[in-house]
Formats: sequence, C-alpha cells, structure tokens
Amino acid sequence: MKGLKFSRSFRVPLIFGIFSVLWIMFSDKLAFAMAPNLESAGLYSTIKGLVYVFLATTLIYLLLKQEESHKDLLMNEIAAVQRSFNLLFEDNPQAMWIYDNKSLEIMAVNPAACKVYGYSPEEFRKLKITDLRREEDVPAMMKVLTDHKDELRQSGPWEHLKKDGESIFVKVLSHPLRSVGLDSTLVSVVDLTEHHKTLSDLDIAMQERDDFKSFGYTASHDLKAPIRAILGYSDILAKEYNKKLDAEGNKFVHHIHQAGLTMNEMLDDMLVLTGISRKPLEYERINFSEIVQDTMNTLKLQDPERVLNFTIQPDMFLIADKGVTRLIAQNLLQNAWKYTKKTSNAHIEVGCFENEEEERVYFVRDNGLGFDQSDAEQIFEPFTRVHKSDFYEGMGIGLSIVRRAVEHHDGRVWVEAEPGKGACFYFTLQQKEKYS
Repeated sequence: MKGLKFSRSFRVPLIFGIFSVLWIMFSDKLAFAMAPNLESAGLYSTIKGLVYVFLATTLIYLLLKQEESHKDLLMNEIAAVQRSFNLLFEDNPQAMWIYDNKSLEIMAVNPAACKVYGYSPEEFRKLKITDLRREEDVPAMMKVLTDHKDELRQSGPWEHLKKDGESIFVKVLSHPLRSVGLDSTLVSVVDLTEHHKTLSDLDIAMQERDDFKSFGYTASHDLKAPIRAILGYSDILAKEYNKKLDAEGNKFVHHIHQAGLTMNEMLDDMLVLTGISRKPLEYERINFSEIVQDTMNTLKLQDPERVLNFTIQPDMFLIADKGVTRLIAQNLLQNAWKYTKKTSNAHIEVGCFENEEEERVYFVRDNGLGFDQSDAEQIFEPFTRVHKSDFYEGMGIGLSIVRRAVEHHDGRVWVEAEPGKGACFYFTLQQKEKYS
C-alpha cells in the first residue's frame, strides 16, 4: 500500500520471512522437476540449501547495510541540528536560558547570560527564574506565565537582579519547548539598561531645559521693570538736568540711556525666543507668499528711498502656525534687508522647491555682504554676529528666533553663503497630515 511505513524491527523480519516462504514454495518444485532420480534429488536439495544460506545471508547484509546508512544519515541530521542549536543558544551573544515549566528551575544557560548576570553555569543551574526578580515583582511575573502558556510571548521591561545585586532592565522573549515527559521554556533576554539610562538622562535634560526656559522667560519679564526705570530716570536727567551737568555728564547720561535701550531690546528678543517653544502651535493653512509680501511692505516703509529688487514666488501654501511662521519671515527678511544695504543692485528672492526626499524647502536668498561658510552654524546661536561692524544694527538673535521657530515645527534650517556674494537661508516645516 502506497505510503505504508513499517518500523525497522518489523521491516527486516518481514522481508526475510517473505523471501523464505517464496524460496520454499518454488525451489523444491524446481529441484524435483530437474532431478532424474532420487539420488540426484538429494544432491539438488543440498545445493538448494547452500544457495538459500548464501542468498539469505546476502539479503540480511543488504538490509542491515541499508538500515546502517539510514542511521548514519539520521545521526548527521542530528549533528547538524545540534550545531544549529549551539549557534542559536551556546554561541548567541544574547543572554538565553531554558527553564522547567513546573519547578521554574533553570536547566541550561548560555555563556552570554553568565557574563551579563555574573553567575557561573553551575551557579545558574541552581537558580529558579524567580531568583532573578525582586520579591515584589514575582506575582506579576507569575501572572504573565499563567496567562500565556503555549505561544511565543514578549514581556517587559522587567527589572532583573545580577549576582552582585545590581539591577538591569530587560525585555524577555519566551517560547515553549515540548519534549517527551518534559515541558520547558526557552528564554531570550534583551538588555535595556543603557536604553533605560539614556531615557532617564533625556528626561533630566528635558526637565532642565524646561526649567531654563521658564527661568529665562521669568527673568526677562521681571527685568523689564528696572530697565524701564533706568530709561525713565535717564530721560528725565537728559531733559531737565542737562543745563546743570557739564558736557561730560550729559555724555554719561546719554550712554546710560542708550545702554538701557539696548538692554530693553535684548530682553524683548529673549522673551520672543523663550516664548516660541512655550506657546502651543495652532496649525492652519496659510499663504506664506502673502506673509512675506506684508513683511517686505513693512520694511520698505522704514526706508522708502531705498531701491531694491524683490521677487517672490506666488501662492506658497503650507500648514503651520501663522504667528510663528510670520516670525520666520520677519527675521529672515530683516537679515537680508540689513546685509544688502551697501550692495548696489540689491536683490532679495523668496521661493520654494521640492528636494529629493520630497520635502518642501523654502528659501530666502540675497546678494548682500555674505559670510564665510565656516560660520554657518555659529550664526544661529543667540547674540552671535559674524560681522562686527557697528554699521549693521541688531542684537544677533534674529536667526536664533528663526531656528527655534523652525524646530518648534519639527523642521530644520540651514544656510549657504559666500563672502561678498550673499547668502541663502533654507528651511523646512513638518507638515501636519492631521490638519483638515
């Protein structure tokens, strides 16, 4: 019957039995048919017996040889499986062990686990998996084992204890193993200690950053009152006591007033800078081209005699916070306006394009003073200026505001520049698909 299989202990005797029956049935008839008399029949019978012994021995040899070949093949397969297991278990750089499902005793452990937990293989095999947990965590672990018995499971993060009592944070992957008379589980451990430490350090850094922003906002706001007093009293001195002071005294009063104005402007900039990330973003669909045009119209009102070629790409729509986007436009255009003052045939261009990553990139390009590309990162730092000339006014915080505003939208900003040939500022804003 096709597909019918017999065990080795049954198959060999069966073949030999069938051969023997067939031999008896046909060899005797053949011998008597060929023998001319009884004396010859006896000789033929002896020869037949010898032939039977030879053929039977050969058949048994061939059957055993075939079984031996199958055995060798099976042993090779077992060895291959063992090598694969060693590669998976013994040589795995990830900590692994096998434990008994009933007793929870650890039956086997790989070198990586011994290295991580600090136990020798012998010490490890004397432990239960509960010995690697804090006592208060054992009930939660037992609940996981009870709820998930027969499938691959993932749990964690858990806190495990090393031999020296030090804690490590891990994720556990478990898979049940089934063998004759024994139910066990293969465990693989992913060490999350460094990841956990990084997250903890990040939380601390975020808290310190928030505290710093809060302090900066509060300090800037609270300093406005004494600065207003300085400006007020210096203005009174300049107007009502100028005749009582000599020229040098009036000069000092002027310097005090100018210093107060500078400090007041710096505090305003600090309030803007710290306030950007404190204010929640309100996303809406806006026409960036209109914002840019309004900003440029305002700049032209400040210096109506100035001649400048300005081009803008029409209908640049984006989804962003309108107020924060206006800050980006104001500061980038003010920067371009400022550094093209001494440029003949000054030109400012605003546009956008799509890069290879399918990001929408916006740019503000000018042909003004420019700067060395090595200063490209420095110019985005607060109160940093690459041009030291007093001819160019400002506190050096406008581009810091731009970066803070762009990063608040999960975007990025960068610049390409060359001395005497102007600069081009690029930025992207993360578009919010949730907007409708």
